[in-house]
Amino acid sequence: MGDFIERRICTDMNVTVNAANTIARRMNISHFMIFGDDQRFMTNMSHSIVMNGGWPNETVAISTYEESLDLFLASQICSSFLITAATSTFGWWLAFFVQNQNAVYYLNDTRRHADKVPSKELFLKSWQMYIDDDDESEQPHC
Repeated sequence: MGDFIERRICTDMNVTVNAANTIARRMNISHFMIFGDDQRFMTNMSHSIVMNGGWPNETVAISTYEESLDLFLASQICSSFLITAATSTFGWWLAFFVQNQNAVYYLNDTRRHADKVPSKELFLKSWQMYIDDDDESEQPHC
């Protein structure tokens, strides 16, 4: 996460919360699991998802597990998945193991990260770019 903040390509809280709630409503999903390595950010995100989505508090779980268990959990419990950091290798692998590959979304983020420039070629063909018709902003903000 540190390199994502340093290069100003960290996950945008508002964009992510809106996308998560929109995807959940579209797909009739009532629970969320947040994966990542910044516990404070994930806690704030869980509160925002609950508040903005009108969900009960117990709707959102935050992973505190090792990466290997996160990969297993994603493969077993995620009926949909949102990649919020387009160049996150770990996010890509979490999404790769989700059973329903047609329910994997990624944010429209074209910010360069080292040697990676996000483009459709980074993602599987079944994965979908999440586009919010109501969102006026072009790129996430840190």
